[in-house]
Amino acid sequence: MPAADSDFAAPLQFELLYVFLSLRKSGMYAAIQLEFAVYMLLSNRQRYRFVCGMLAAALCLAQAGLCGEPARATADDLRIFSDGQTSLGSSELAITGLVRSLAEPLKKAKARNIIVLDIRTPGGRPHPVGKWLADELSAAIRTEYPKISTIDRSKLSSGSDISGTETDAKSIFLAEIHQAQSAGADLAIIGDFAAVSNQIGISLRVINPADPLKTLYTTTGLIPISKEIADLSTEAIPTLELKDGIPRGGMGGIGMPVCAHCPSPQGIGRSGVVTLEIVVTNDGRPDRITVTASPDPNLSAIAVRTVRGWRFKPALGFDGNAIAVFLPIQVTFNR
Repeated sequence: MPAADSDFAAPLQFELLYVFLSLRKSGMYAAIQLEFAVYMLLSNRQRYRFVCGMLAAALCLAQAGLCGEPARATADDLRIFSDGQTSLGSSELAITGLVRSLAEPLKKAKARNIIVLDIRTPGGRPHPVGKWLADELSAAIRTEYPKISTIDRSKLSSGSDISGTETDAKSIFLAEIHQAQSAGADLAIIGDFAAVSNQIGISLRVINPADPLKTLYTTTGLIPISKEIADLSTEAIPTLELKDGIPRGGMGGIGMPVCAHCPSPQGIGRSGVVTLEIVVTNDGRPDRITVTASPDPNLSAIAVRTVRGWRFKPALGFDGNAIAVFLPIQVTFNR
Protein backbone atom coordinates (compact mmCIF):
# COMPACT_ATOMS: atom_id res chain seq x y z
CA MET A 1 0.00 0.00 0.00
CA PRO A 2 1.44 3.46 -0.81
CA ALA A 3 2.65 5.32 2.26
CA ALA A 4 0.49 8.33 1.48
CA ASP A 5 -2.67 6.22 1.79
CA SER A 6 -1.70 3.98 4.72
CA ASP A 7 -3.29 6.26 7.29
CA PHE A 8 -6.64 5.73 5.65
CA ALA A 9 -6.65 1.91 5.82
CA ALA A 10 -7.83 1.33 9.40
CA PRO A 11 -10.63 3.94 9.52
CA LEU A 12 -11.70 2.89 6.02
CA GLN A 13 -12.31 -0.69 7.16
CA PHE A 14 -14.40 0.46 10.12
CA GLU A 15 -16.38 2.92 7.99
CA LEU A 16 -17.13 0.25 5.38
CA LEU A 17 -18.20 -2.25 8.04
CA TYR A 18 -20.46 0.31 9.67
CA VAL A 19 -22.11 1.22 6.36
CA PHE A 20 -22.59 -2.46 5.49
CA LEU A 21 -24.24 -3.33 8.80
CA SER A 22 -26.37 -0.18 8.97
CA LEU A 23 -27.71 -0.43 5.45
CA ARG A 24 -28.26 -4.17 5.61
CA LYS A 25 -30.46 -3.67 8.67
CA SER A 26 -32.37 -1.08 6.66
CA GLY A 27 -32.98 -3.46 3.78
CA MET A 28 -30.38 -1.94 1.45
CA TYR A 29 -28.28 -5.01 0.70
CA ALA A 30 -28.67 -4.49 -3.06
CA ALA A 31 -27.33 -0.95 -2.67
CA ILE A 32 -24.34 -2.29 -0.77
CA GLN A 33 -23.49 -4.62 -3.65
CA LEU A 34 -23.44 -1.69 -6.06
CA GLU A 35 -21.46 0.51 -3.69
CA PHE A 36 -18.89 -2.21 -3.10
CA ALA A 37 -18.41 -2.65 -6.87
CA VAL A 38 -17.68 1.07 -7.20
CA TYR A 39 -15.50 0.98 -4.09
CA MET A 40 -13.22 -1.67 -5.60
CA LEU A 41 -12.47 0.58 -8.57
CA LEU A 42 -11.13 3.45 -6.47
CA SER A 43 -7.79 4.20 -4.82
CA ASN A 44 -7.63 4.08 -1.04
CA ARG A 45 -7.92 7.83 -0.64
CA GLN A 46 -10.88 7.92 -3.07
CA ARG A 47 -12.42 4.93 -1.30
CA TYR A 48 -12.45 6.73 2.01
CA ARG A 49 -14.24 9.75 0.56
CA PHE A 50 -16.67 7.50 -1.29
CA VAL A 51 -17.63 5.51 1.81
CA CYS A 52 -18.07 8.65 3.89
CA GLY A 53 -20.37 10.04 1.20
CA MET A 54 -22.37 6.81 1.12
CA LEU A 55 -22.67 6.87 4.90
CA ALA A 56 -24.06 10.41 4.83
CA ALA A 57 -26.52 9.49 2.07
CA ALA A 58 -27.61 6.37 3.97
CA LEU A 59 -28.36 8.33 7.11
CA CYS A 60 -30.38 10.89 5.12
CA LEU A 61 -32.37 8.17 3.40
CA ALA A 62 -33.04 6.38 6.66
CA GLN A 63 -34.34 9.59 8.24
CA ALA A 64 -36.57 10.15 5.21
CA GLY A 65 -37.96 6.63 5.50
CA LEU A 66 -36.79 5.57 2.05
CA CYS A 67 -34.55 2.66 2.99
CA GLY A 68 -37.18 -0.05 3.35
CA GLU A 69 -37.08 -3.34 1.47
CA PRO A 70 -39.82 -3.57 -1.21
CA ALA A 71 -42.73 -5.49 0.30
CA ARG A 72 -45.79 -7.23 -1.02
CA ALA A 73 -48.02 -4.71 -2.74
CA THR A 74 -50.86 -4.30 -0.28
CA ALA A 75 -53.11 -1.27 -0.23
CA ASP A 76 -51.11 0.24 2.62
CA ASP A 77 -47.80 -0.43 0.86
CA LEU A 78 -48.99 1.32 -2.29
CA ARG A 79 -50.18 4.31 -0.31
CA ILE A 80 -46.94 4.59 1.65
CA PHE A 81 -44.82 4.41 -1.49
CA SER A 82 -46.98 7.02 -3.18
CA ASP A 83 -46.77 9.44 -0.26
CA GLY A 84 -42.99 9.21 -0.34
CA GLN A 85 -42.83 10.14 -4.01
CA THR A 86 -44.99 13.25 -4.22
CA SER A 87 -42.05 15.65 -4.10
CA LEU A 88 -40.15 14.08 -6.99
CA GLY A 89 -41.49 16.47 -9.61
CA SER A 90 -44.47 18.14 -11.21
CA SER A 91 -47.10 16.41 -13.29
CA GLU A 92 -45.60 17.99 -16.41
CA LEU A 93 -42.17 16.54 -15.71
CA ALA A 94 -43.67 13.13 -15.01
CA ILE A 95 -45.56 13.17 -18.31
CA THR A 96 -42.41 14.24 -20.16
CA GLY A 97 -40.57 11.31 -18.58
CA LEU A 98 -43.25 8.90 -19.78
CA VAL A 99 -43.03 10.27 -23.31
CA ARG A 100 -39.25 10.04 -23.34
CA SER A 101 -39.49 6.37 -22.40
CA LEU A 102 -41.25 5.83 -25.74
CA ALA A 103 -38.25 7.00 -27.79
CA GLU A 104 -36.91 3.57 -28.71
CA PRO A 105 -40.24 1.90 -29.65
CA LEU A 106 -41.27 4.92 -31.72
CA LYS A 107 -37.96 4.86 -33.55
CA LYS A 108 -38.17 1.11 -34.09
CA ALA A 109 -41.69 1.41 -35.49
CA LYS A 110 -40.63 4.31 -37.74
CA ALA A 111 -43.66 6.22 -36.56
CA ARG A 112 -44.81 9.16 -38.65
CA ASN A 113 -48.37 9.77 -37.49
CA ILE A 114 -49.40 9.07 -33.90
CA ILE A 115 -52.67 9.46 -32.09
CA VAL A 116 -53.06 9.41 -28.33
CA LEU A 117 -56.53 8.15 -27.48
CA ASP A 118 -58.33 9.18 -24.31
CA ILE A 119 -56.71 7.52 -21.31
CA ARG A 120 -59.45 5.46 -19.66
CA THR A 121 -60.37 4.41 -16.16
CA PRO A 122 -59.56 0.81 -15.14
CA GLY A 123 -63.09 -0.09 -16.23
CA GLY A 124 -62.51 1.37 -19.70
CA ARG A 125 -64.70 4.42 -19.21
CA PRO A 126 -63.91 8.03 -20.23
CA HIS A 127 -63.07 10.58 -17.54
CA PRO A 128 -62.08 14.28 -17.68
CA VAL A 129 -58.68 13.46 -16.18
CA GLY A 130 -58.13 10.85 -18.90
CA LYS A 131 -58.85 13.40 -21.61
CA TRP A 132 -56.44 15.85 -19.98
CA LEU A 133 -53.74 13.18 -19.78
CA ALA A 134 -54.16 12.41 -23.48
CA ASP A 135 -53.87 16.11 -24.34
CA GLU A 136 -50.73 16.50 -22.24
CA LEU A 137 -49.14 13.37 -23.68
CA SER A 138 -49.85 14.61 -27.22
CA ALA A 139 -48.30 17.99 -26.42
CA ALA A 140 -45.21 16.33 -24.93
CA ILE A 141 -44.81 14.13 -28.00
CA ARG A 142 -44.92 17.20 -30.24
CA THR A 143 -42.21 18.81 -28.12
CA GLU A 144 -39.94 15.78 -27.73
CA TYR A 145 -40.37 14.37 -31.26
CA PRO A 146 -41.02 17.31 -33.63
CA LYS A 147 -40.63 15.09 -36.72
CA ILE A 148 -43.63 12.97 -35.67
CA SER A 149 -47.11 14.24 -36.47
CA THR A 150 -49.76 13.88 -33.76
CA ILE A 151 -53.32 13.48 -34.99
CA ASP A 152 -55.95 15.64 -33.32
CA ARG A 153 -58.32 13.47 -31.28
CA SER A 154 -61.16 15.88 -31.91
CA LYS A 155 -61.38 14.40 -35.41
CA LEU A 156 -62.69 11.20 -33.84
CA SER A 157 -66.22 10.72 -32.61
CA SER A 158 -66.66 10.44 -28.89
CA GLY A 159 -67.68 7.07 -27.48
CA SER A 160 -71.30 8.18 -27.09
CA ASP A 161 -71.42 9.42 -30.69
CA ILE A 162 -70.19 6.21 -32.32
CA SER A 163 -73.16 4.90 -34.24
CA GLY A 164 -73.97 1.29 -34.92
CA THR A 165 -72.01 -0.01 -31.92
CA GLU A 166 -72.76 -0.95 -28.37
CA THR A 167 -71.62 1.48 -25.70
CA ASP A 168 -69.45 -1.02 -23.85
CA ALA A 169 -65.75 -0.21 -23.42
CA LYS A 170 -64.48 -2.83 -25.87
CA SER A 171 -66.79 -1.70 -28.67
CA ILE A 172 -65.85 1.94 -28.15
CA PHE A 173 -62.16 1.03 -28.16
CA LEU A 174 -62.39 -0.91 -31.43
CA ALA A 175 -64.44 1.87 -33.03
CA GLU A 176 -61.88 4.49 -31.98
CA ILE A 177 -59.04 2.38 -33.32
CA HIS A 178 -60.85 2.02 -36.64
CA GLN A 179 -61.30 5.80 -36.81
CA ALA A 180 -57.66 6.34 -35.87
CA GLN A 181 -56.58 4.12 -38.74
CA SER A 182 -58.91 6.00 -41.10
CA ALA A 183 -57.35 9.29 -39.92
CA GLY A 184 -53.92 8.02 -41.02
CA ALA A 185 -52.41 6.95 -37.69
CA ASP A 186 -49.70 4.33 -38.02
CA LEU A 187 -49.36 4.10 -34.24
CA ALA A 188 -51.80 4.66 -31.39
CA ILE A 189 -51.10 5.18 -27.71
CA ILE A 190 -53.78 3.88 -25.38
CA GLY A 191 -53.86 3.45 -21.64
CA ASP A 192 -55.63 3.64 -18.33
CA PHE A 193 -55.12 5.41 -15.04
CA ALA A 194 -56.14 5.20 -11.39
CA ALA A 195 -55.66 7.25 -8.26
CA VAL A 196 -52.99 6.00 -5.87
CA SER A 197 -53.09 8.20 -2.76
CA ASN A 198 -52.21 11.71 -4.02
CA GLN A 199 -50.87 10.53 -7.36
CA ILE A 200 -52.14 8.97 -10.57
CA GLY A 201 -50.81 5.62 -11.67
CA ILE A 202 -50.83 5.41 -15.45
CA SER A 203 -50.24 2.50 -17.84
CA LEU A 204 -49.60 3.16 -21.53
CA ARG A 205 -49.54 0.77 -24.48
CA VAL A 206 -48.28 1.43 -28.00
CA ILE A 207 -50.23 -0.43 -30.67
CA ASN A 208 -50.57 -0.56 -34.43
CA PRO A 209 -54.17 0.35 -35.37
CA ALA A 210 -54.02 -2.32 -38.08
CA ASP A 211 -53.45 -4.97 -35.39
CA PRO A 212 -54.90 -3.46 -32.19
CA LEU A 213 -54.81 -6.62 -30.10
CA LYS A 214 -51.01 -6.83 -30.34
CA THR A 215 -49.07 -4.59 -27.97
CA LEU A 216 -45.78 -3.22 -29.30
CA TYR A 217 -44.61 -1.60 -26.08
CA THR A 218 -45.82 -0.83 -22.57
CA THR A 219 -44.71 1.69 -19.98
CA THR A 220 -46.02 2.82 -16.61
CA GLY A 221 -45.53 5.76 -14.32
CA LEU A 222 -46.77 7.95 -11.49
CA ILE A 223 -48.05 11.49 -11.97
CA PRO A 224 -48.55 13.82 -8.99
CA ILE A 225 -52.10 15.13 -8.70
CA SER A 226 -51.61 18.85 -9.13
CA LYS A 227 -54.27 21.47 -8.37
CA GLU A 228 -54.93 21.68 -12.12
CA ILE A 229 -55.74 17.97 -12.25
CA ALA A 230 -57.83 18.09 -9.07
CA ASP A 231 -59.90 20.96 -10.51
CA LEU A 232 -60.69 19.17 -13.77
CA SER A 233 -63.82 17.52 -12.45
CA THR A 234 -65.94 17.05 -9.35
CA GLU A 235 -66.10 13.39 -10.33
CA ALA A 236 -63.75 11.34 -8.18
CA ILE A 237 -60.70 9.81 -9.85
CA PRO A 238 -61.17 6.01 -9.80
CA THR A 239 -58.82 4.26 -7.42
CA LEU A 240 -56.47 1.38 -8.12
CA GLU A 241 -58.32 -1.94 -8.23
CA LEU A 242 -57.12 -4.25 -5.45
CA LYS A 243 -58.13 -7.76 -4.40
CA ASP A 244 -56.89 -8.78 -0.99
CA GLY A 245 -54.32 -6.02 -1.28
CA ILE A 246 -53.08 -7.22 -4.69
CA PRO A 247 -53.37 -4.88 -7.71
CA ARG A 248 -54.51 -5.93 -11.15
CA GLY A 249 -51.67 -6.35 -13.63
CA GLY A 250 -51.38 -3.87 -16.46
CA MET A 251 -53.73 -1.33 -14.90
CA GLY A 252 -53.25 2.06 -13.28
CA GLY A 253 -49.47 2.17 -13.49
CA ILE A 254 -48.87 -1.45 -12.51
CA GLY A 255 -46.89 -3.56 -14.97
CA MET A 256 -48.10 -6.74 -16.64
CA PRO A 257 -46.49 -10.16 -16.16
CA VAL A 258 -44.97 -11.65 -19.30
CA CYS A 259 -45.16 -15.35 -20.11
CA ALA A 260 -41.74 -16.97 -19.93
CA HIS A 261 -42.95 -20.57 -20.20
CA CYS A 262 -46.65 -20.98 -20.93
CA PRO A 263 -47.21 -24.07 -23.11
CA SER A 264 -50.71 -24.89 -24.34
CA PRO A 265 -52.32 -28.21 -23.41
CA GLN A 266 -51.77 -30.88 -26.05
CA GLY A 267 -53.52 -34.09 -27.06
CA ILE A 268 -56.79 -33.41 -25.24
CA GLY A 269 -59.02 -34.27 -28.18
CA ARG A 270 -61.51 -31.52 -27.37
CA SER A 271 -61.85 -27.83 -28.12
CA GLY A 272 -62.93 -24.97 -25.95
CA VAL A 273 -61.74 -21.94 -24.00
CA VAL A 274 -61.40 -21.82 -20.22
CA THR A 275 -61.15 -18.41 -18.55
CA LEU A 276 -59.33 -18.17 -15.25
CA GLU A 277 -58.23 -15.54 -12.81
CA ILE A 278 -54.79 -16.03 -11.29
CA VAL A 279 -52.30 -14.27 -9.09
CA VAL A 280 -48.79 -14.09 -10.51
CA THR A 281 -46.42 -13.85 -7.56
CA ASN A 282 -43.37 -11.62 -7.39
CA ASP A 283 -41.22 -14.60 -8.35
CA GLY A 284 -43.32 -15.31 -11.46
CA ARG A 285 -45.34 -18.31 -10.24
CA PRO A 286 -49.11 -18.69 -10.69
CA ASP A 287 -51.15 -18.80 -7.49
CA ARG A 288 -54.80 -18.60 -6.40
CA ILE A 289 -56.03 -20.07 -9.68
CA THR A 290 -59.81 -19.70 -10.05
CA VAL A 291 -61.97 -20.77 -12.99
CA THR A 292 -64.37 -17.98 -13.99
CA ALA A 293 -65.84 -19.47 -17.20
CA SER A 294 -65.62 -22.93 -18.75
CA PRO A 295 -67.59 -25.11 -21.18
CA ASP A 296 -66.74 -28.31 -19.29
CA PRO A 297 -65.53 -29.30 -15.78
CA ASN A 298 -62.96 -31.69 -17.25
CA LEU A 299 -61.43 -28.89 -19.32
CA SER A 300 -61.43 -26.73 -16.18
CA ALA A 301 -59.35 -29.27 -14.29
CA ILE A 302 -56.89 -29.63 -17.16
CA ALA A 303 -56.62 -25.86 -17.53
CA VAL A 304 -55.84 -25.40 -13.83
CA ARG A 305 -53.23 -28.16 -13.97
CA THR A 306 -51.68 -26.63 -17.08
CA VAL A 307 -51.46 -23.12 -15.64
CA ARG A 308 -49.82 -24.37 -12.45
CA GLY A 309 -46.80 -25.26 -14.58
CA TRP A 310 -46.55 -21.86 -16.24
CA ARG A 311 -43.83 -19.38 -15.36
CA PHE A 312 -43.83 -15.62 -15.85
CA LYS A 313 -41.53 -12.67 -15.80
CA PRO A 314 -43.21 -10.88 -12.87
CA ALA A 315 -44.95 -7.55 -13.06
CA LEU A 316 -43.19 -4.44 -11.83
CA GLY A 317 -44.66 -2.01 -9.33
CA PHE A 318 -44.31 1.76 -9.11
CA ASP A 319 -40.79 1.47 -7.71
CA GLY A 320 -39.56 -0.89 -10.44
CA ASN A 321 -39.53 -3.93 -8.16
CA ALA A 322 -41.38 -7.19 -8.86
CA ILE A 323 -44.78 -7.47 -7.18
CA ALA A 324 -47.69 -9.89 -7.10
CA VAL A 325 -50.65 -9.03 -9.36
CA PHE A 326 -53.92 -10.65 -10.31
CA LEU A 327 -55.17 -10.91 -13.88
CA PRO A 328 -57.57 -12.87 -16.08
CA ILE A 329 -56.15 -15.39 -18.54
CA GLN A 330 -57.53 -17.87 -21.06
CA VAL A 331 -56.46 -21.41 -21.87
CA THR A 332 -57.46 -22.51 -25.36
CA PHE A 333 -58.00 -26.17 -26.23
CA ASN A 334 -57.82 -27.32 -29.85
CA ARG A 335 -58.71 -30.75 -31.16
